[in-house]
Amino acid sequence: MTAVPIDHSHRRRRPEPEGRRTFSPVRRNSQPAGGENWRPISWKEGRRMLLALRIHAEKQRRKGERTGCKPRDKADPGGISFGAIRLAEILVGIATKRDGRLEPSVKWLAKALNVPLKSIHAWKAQLKRHGFLDWRRRWVFTGREGPRGEQVQQTSNAYWMKAPVEALQAADKVLAPRKPEEDDEARWAAMPPEMQASLRAMKASAARRSERGSQAGRISRS
Repeated sequence: MTAVPIDHSHRRRRPEPEGRRTFSPVRRNSQPAGGENWRPISWKEGRRMLLALRIHAEKQRRKGERTGCKPRDKADPGGISFGAIRLAEILVGIATKRDGRLEPSVKWLAKALNVPLKSIHAWKAQLKRHGFLDWRRRWVFTGREGPRGEQVQQTSNAYWMKAPVEALQAADKVLAPRKPEEDDEARWAAMPPEMQASLRAMKASAARRSERGSQAGRISRS
C-alpha cells in the first residue's frame, strides 16, 4: 500500500494583488521617517566618544576576547573589531558635520569603507551590543496608491551615537590635563632613589635659572 499525499491547496493564501506591492519589504518594528529628535554633537564630544570606544575595545582584548568575536551567551557581548571602530569614526564624523543628523544607508557606508554589506551589519551589531550605537528602522511613502492606501517602502535607519558611563569616565581620565610635575614624578617612580634625587635637583636648578632669566628680562625692558 502506498501513501497518498493530502491536498492542502485550498488552504493556501491567495497571492497578493500586484497593484499594492512595492517589491521592497518593510522590516518589522519600522516607524515612519521624520520627526527624529537629532542631538547635535561637537567635535570635542565626538572625539571623547571615539576615545571611550578605543579604550573599551582594548580592555575587551586584554580580557582574552577575540577581536570582533560573536557573543557566546546572553551575558557575553562579544568583542569589538577594528572595523567597528572605523565605522564609528565615520558615523561620528557625519554626526558632527550635520548637527547630529545621522541617517546614512548601509550601501553608502559599505562603499565608504570598501567592504561588503554584511560587514557593516556585523560592525553595527558589535557597537550596539556594547552600548555605543542605537538606531530606529524607518519607512517612507512611495507616492503610489494601492487598494489599501498609499504604499510604503523601507528607507535608511536613523542612528544615535552614545557611550557607556564607565567608558566615558575612562576617556575623561586620559583627556584630563596633567601638570608637568605629576608627569615627571610618574616617570621617575621606577628609578632608584639616588637617581630620583639627582633629577629633582637638576629640575630645581633649571627652574631657578629660568626664573633669574625672566627677572633680568623684565629689568632690561623697564
